[in-house]
Parts: sequence; C-alpha cells; structure tokens
Amino acid sequence: MTKNQLIQLIHIAQSQLGLDDETYRALLVTETQKRSCAKMTKPELERVYEALKTRGFKYTGVKKRHPAPAVRVSDRRGDIKKIRGIWITMGCQGFISDSRDAALDAFVERMTKKFTGGLGIKNHAWLDPNLAAHVLESLKKWHTREIVERLSLVSGVRYNNGVLYLPDGTSYNGYDKITQLYEAVINKKYRRGK
Repeated sequence: MTKNQLIQLIHIAQSQLGLDDETYRALLVTETQKRSCAKMTKPELERVYEALKTRGFKYTGVKKRHPAPAVRVSDRRGDIKKIRGIWITMGCQGFISDSRDAALDAFVERMTKKFTGGLGIKNHAWLDPNLAAHVLESLKKWHTREIVERLSLVSGVRYNNGVLYLPDGTSYNGYDKITQLYEAVINKKYRRGK
C-alpha cells in the first residue's frame, strides 16, 4: 500500500470506530510520537493502521456502484415470461441461433421501433402490456412459420389459412395446437432414436 492509501484507511478507521479528534490524536502520538499522519513515514503509518485494526477496525473495501438492478424472471409479468419462454424454446428447437436475453432484447428493440417513434424498447422486461402483446403475436407467427416449414418436409403436410393439415386428415389450428403437435413429433422422434 502507498502512503496515501494508508492515510485514507486510517481516516476511514477513525470514522468507523467513532474516535473524536482528541482520542484519535492521542492514538497517533502513542504509536508514533507524531500528531499528524502527513508527517509520518510509511512504517509509522503501518503501525497506526495495525493499532486501529486491533481496536476493531475492519476494512471491507470500496463499495462498487452498481448499474440499475436486472429484472429477475420472477418479477416479470406473465406475458413477458411467455415471450421469453417462446424465445428459449425456439433456440432449443434450432429455429434461432442465440436464445440468450441479449438476443431477445435486440429482437424486441427491432419489433417495437415502429410503435415508439423509431427508438424501440431496449429490454424485453420493460415492455408495457400493449407492446408486449404485439411482440408476443409476432413471435408466435414467426415460431409457427418455422414449425410449418419444418413439418412441410413431410410428404402430404399442408398449411392453409392458419390450419396445418397432416396426411392422415387431422388438422391443427392456432399456435398452441401446432406447437403441441411439433413437441409431440420431437418427443416421438427422440424416444424412437434411443
């Protein structure tokens, strides 16, 4: 430690231990025969510092300034959790290459620019309910397109007016039904592969 750092620590210790000026000066004189830290050598400052530690001073370090706290998943509204859930699912299914929150935030910013005068919302957790509804619907449509494109590789699968038709004649209408079908297909594929 430098002399200046030691002097700062001694002054922090004086404050932390609640030493009035008279008591503080008496301690300095007792340890070094000097009344001021500025006149002390480095070994003398170290002696004072050690004496303050034996009297109960504990230096815990400088407190760092933290940025605004991150929004925890548990603090998010249901619509925000759903957006994040679809995003992560799309990553797990291989439809997007980056399913981290930073990539979702970039998507949200692009999606919301037209609703916010070109600025966009930089964090998905900051979406108001109206904007969240727009983002959620866009994400569902994108996810559905990806699923349909992949399922269309199977002969006889068709998609028309929001309805997915399988070769056996069954149909699936809407985001929830189509994603459930896709999950069932994936689960069946992997169970069979074991």
